[in-house]
Amino acid sequence: MPTKIIKPVDSLFSISAYVLKVIQEKSVNIDKLHNEVNRLYYKKVTLEKIILSLNFLYMTDKIRIENETITINL
Repeated sequence: MPTKIIKPVDSLFSISAYVLKVIQEKSVNIDKLHNEVNRLYYKKVTLEKIILSLNFLYMTDKIRIENETITINL
């Protein structure tokens, strides 16, 4: 979550939006997702933040993960 210390663009909410944008176009695995998010996002995103974003999206029922493939949950 954004706080006084963490800028909104660096928060998991913002990164999760880019993760959803990538997944919306096609189903991907974590490595491809990491590469695509880093290509689109304005600065480098660590794999740890990608995984935390995936956890957040999974808990909110926005994505599903089957056989190491991540898809958007419609």
